[in-house]
Amino acid sequence: MQSISGFSGTAPSPLASTPAGTDATAQAQVDRSDFLLAGVIGSQLSVPLATMQQIVQEFTRTRRISRSQMQQLILSIESARRVAMQSQQISRLAGGRLRQSHERLSLHDIVIQALDERAQAFQQRGVEVYRSIKPVEVIVDPGLLSSLVEAAIDWASELGRRMVVSLEIKNWPEHGMLLLKASQTVATGGVHNEGTPDGDTLSWHLLTHIGQAMGVTVDRVTSTDESILMIEFPRTVKQLEGLTAIEVDAGGDSSMHSESKPLAGHRILLVTNDDALRINVKMICRNMGLIMDSVPTTVQAVRFCELDRPHMVIIDERIRDDYFDELCQDLLRTEPNFPFLEIANESNTLAVASWMSDSMTRVSRDSLRSQLPSILVFELAKVL
Repeated sequence: MQSISGFSGTAPSPLASTPAGTDATAQAQVDRSDFLLAGVIGSQLSVPLATMQQIVQEFTRTRRISRSQMQQLILSIESARRVAMQSQQISRLAGGRLRQSHERLSLHDIVIQALDERAQAFQQRGVEVYRSIKPVEVIVDPGLLSSLVEAAIDWASELGRRMVVSLEIKNWPEHGMLLLKASQTVATGGVHNEGTPDGDTLSWHLLTHIGQAMGVTVDRVTSTDESILMIEFPRTVKQLEGLTAIEVDAGGDSSMHSESKPLAGHRILLVTNDDALRINVKMICRNMGLIMDSVPTTVQAVRFCELDRPHMVIIDERIRDDYFDELCQDLLRTEPNFPFLEIANESNTLAVASWMSDSMTRVSRDSLRSQLPSILVFELAKVL
């Protein structure tokens, strides 16, 4: 999961530590979570392994295998393979920081494709699928989004023979909402799959890990009759008077959506040794929900980007030099649309660079309050 770290002139003392009791409690919680996950993996592997063992024993005795047994064998192998794959995904997600490539994606297309790919398997298992899918675009990592949607569908299909999939944009906040409802048909009755009365399957553990990495809200409600999965996407694209806007929470508790700000959470690096300029830019960024770090020299800017690349770099033209130009070239090699902004000292300066342009957007210092917010939105849109 990508962490957000800021530049600070003072580092925390290596002697600072939390109470031993707190560490022990936290470690005990981690250990318990690991044990529970290991139990889920073992439980889900036991069913297909038992089926495979039974078929092998029958084949050893008769030297024959029927078509239905072959089908059971194929399904059991696929089930075991899925457990292995999901376990590996959880391990990678929990193992450390992920490099995410945030792109504008059509969530509805990904959901439809995932459902279509599973249509034959659903038919074989007798799963009825009903869709109500509206166009929704989100800004997320492509690989994680596909994994999230697949894990959501797998979780719901494990808990019932009737599945309703709906996708829409909430009225407020205007976030994309993916909802999956699983229930049993009249023929199968109202009992969940054996061993998963609360939906605490490996798919659920994978879902929670992916959701945490992506910054999306994943909730569930389970009962004897049905199970409901709700996934909310804070970074949802909406069309407003011909312009693209992005609804993003400024941070805090994901369950409290009292305020939304455009592009919140993106990190800006300001390179300047002017305290007044730094304060002005920081105030504007704070009002937009952006996270601003600041370094006084271009050499420190290079070091900062090596450790943790920001989403955008702003340079005070008075300290721009060859070190900064080399930094620009390095960042543009990995991200051709990486946004830069130069703050000019002269008055009445405004030059906006277009996409894939070699030039750099420039704005005068005396126009920051009026021009900088819209420029930040325009420039950051290049890497979304």
